[in-house]
Amino acid sequence: MDEETAVADAAVPASSSDAPTPPTEYALTGESLPVTKAPGDGVYSGSTCKQGEIEAIVIATGVHTFFGKAAHLVDNTHQVGHFQKVLTAIVNFCICSIVVGMIIEIILMYPIQHRDYRPGIDNLLVLLIGGIPIAMPTVLSVTMAIGSHRLAQQGAITKRMTAIEEMTVMDVLCSDKTGTLTLKKLIVDNNLIEVFTKGIDADTVVLMAARASRTENQDAIDTAIVGMLDDPDEARAGVREIHFLPFNPTDKRTALTYIDGEGKWHRVSKGAPEQRQRPQKAKKA
Repeated sequence: MDEETAVADAAVPASSSDAPTPPTEYALTGESLPVTKAPGDGVYSGSTCKQGEIEAIVIATGVHTFFGKAAHLVDNTHQVGHFQKVLTAIVNFCICSIVVGMIIEIILMYPIQHRDYRPGIDNLLVLLIGGIPIAMPTVLSVTMAIGSHRLAQQGAITKRMTAIEEMTVMDVLCSDKTGTLTLKKLIVDNNLIEVFTKGIDADTVVLMAARASRTENQDAIDTAIVGMLDDPDEARAGVREIHFLPFNPTDKRTALTYIDGEGKWHRVSKGAPEQRQRPQKAKKA
């Protein structure tokens, strides 16, 4: 069965006789390992079925799914930033100061000094206009624009100018670096390749890794490794493929069994070191 993604929340009937199917829920939880679903369990929208098939009853679609509710909560989150809090505090202080000042001015002008009505109004207008920080938003905006321009010269993209001030008061920065801090492209660094066997160099390691890769699936890791070769066809040149083990979340590796030009059998594996199995001698059928 090809890889399928659930588009709605569903429930596996308790009376279902189908074998449990292990979908992955990395779109929701970030966990790449499959989660076994038995009769009576629920399947969330966005989970991917790697193998098997099962009949289920749709219980929610669209924004009513678990994934849709989570996205709706994120979209409706309105948090006041530190910069806005400071501006609000300044404006509130100015308004309170103006009100107190106008009350004192009214008491001094009319009950004590007995001034005319019109000159008193003029004085109150001067106090009101002079106490409002009209130029403050402009000055702060220009300051933020200058900071954004300097960050742009360093290669940083500022989406909101208020984020510049907010970054100065943060303690921990949690960021999804894929496509934001990086190029969303995998690159193999030859300087970081370590060889633990004598007579093998880094180029041979790359060639063996390329043989344990397949670009037909458009996998990012396989594409990056095969791209290290001068000619992508070199990965299969002079060898005859016998069996290819594709990547899966359980084994976390790929493996290729092949016969070289001299008729010798070989097996190369690429993946997580802790999941690597000792290669066994392939026997001719």
